[in-house]
Amino acid sequence: AASQDASGEYTKKWCPELSKLPKAVLHKPWEAPTQVLQAAGVVLGESYPIRIISDLKAERSKSVEAVLKMRKANQESNSDRGYDMITLPDGKRTVVFTKKEFRIDPQGNVIKEATQSKKSSSGISKVKVGKGRGRKGKKALQKKLLRQEAA
Repeated sequence: AASQDASGEYTKKWCPELSKLPKAVLHKPWEAPTQVLQAAGVVLGESYPIRIISDLKAERSKSVEAVLKMRKANQESNSDRGYDMITLPDGKRTVVFTKKEFRIDPQGNVIKEATQSKKSSSGISKVKVGKGRGRKGKKALQKKLLRQEAA
């Protein structure tokens, strides 16, 4: 929430029970000291719910594993490059963007980001494919690759 509501105005409007909290803990009241919560009139579990997920990294990891398990069990819905395949209303199949961490190969292994060797004056260095193209250049390259794959 903090990354999308840096000023806290949105949170204060739609969660008025938190409006008296300092900006530092407005988006994470469970991290506020007891005296700060008391001064703002916030009682976790009463005036504002207790945090449901306490270990976000662990829960995210479980979620990623569940998605990968589902994708492995449904290989017919994955392209050979790991993108989701969908069937359009006219019956044609096409690829759609798939987050890198969810792309798997036909054997069900997560596809690591491709690298290519690029010689420089100091020897050989590894460069990630598609880096340094700028935002529009990356999107154009992605579209081109997806069109080639769909053909």
